Amino acid sequence: MSTKQPTSLVKFTDAETAIRILDDAKLRWSAPCLLNDPFELNHRSSLNFDSKGLLVACVKATLGLIFSRDEPSGNSPLIKAIRRWRAEDRFESEDEATEVLKELLASMVEHRDPELLEIMRDWKRYASRLRILSLSDSHENLALWDSYGDRHTGIAIRFGCGENSSLENPIAMSYSDTRPEISTLDEQIDIIMAQQKTHFQDYFPDKFLNKSKSQSKEKEWRLLATVDTAPQDESLWFDDIGFASTEIRAVYLGAGMENTKKQEVVTILQRKYPKARQFQAVVKNSQFELNFERLNP
Repeated sequence: MSTKQPTSLVKFTDAETAIRILDDAKLRWSAPCLLNDPFELNHRSSLNFDSKGLLVACVKATLGLIFSRDEPSGNSPLIKAIRRWRAEDRFESEDEATEVLKELLASMVEHRDPELLEIMRDWKRYASRLRILSLSDSHENLALWDSYGDRHTGIAIRFGCGENSSLENPIAMSYSDTRPEISTLDEQIDIIMAQQKTHFQDYFPDKFLNKSKSQSKEKEWRLLATVDTAPQDESLWFDDIGFASTEIRAVYLGAGMENTKKQEVVTILQRKYPKARQFQAVVKNSQFELNFERLNP
């Protein structure tokens, strides 16, 4: 089921960063390594297995097919050989089969090494040149006000998005119990067993569109872009990308925002974004909720 494309999304940030965004009319898109998330893949990430582990797993998977009750499906040379071994009762025990399979599958696993090296080389290049912008679909999210809105002292900025905007193709994050991997052990086993080619590079963007279920309340949307080159200094792996003044639909000032910062923001809005609606967050009486009072009717 596809997620309906939003017409606007929200950027939560602290007051200082918000002033910079509004004054410069630019949003910072960052490389994965700058997102400060230990669970996020980046250019330093590696495969969770090596050739030895892949061989052991392939042998185990093949033994399962040889001694299983069910006939294996597929028409690869290896699957055909397994069917023949089963029909001939080629192996009397798993120990006997293991010795033969280690020798047979070792060459097949070794044949994967150049492609795995190519995948990792392309991954490092992609992850270093990828730029990510994270947004949310709601300005009322208390968890986001607490974490990204500098404990309610910051700002939420609503941007128009979609066609003919700087935020043309936002993608909704998915949430699961399993961390993304550049390529899984099971995927590599399937390739060896089925002897089919998969271009893993096509799926690199998907690796940045999944987070833990524990973060599902954030309802995050991401925009992904790639740059041509990345400087040697990893701390500079970001790009400040401009947006049109008409793209800012509304600005929500945090309930605990300092008056001096508030006035600075309002001044910039009046000067550069006169059509943007301005709201002040106010804590509701007896409830863990916020009201947003219009400042410029």
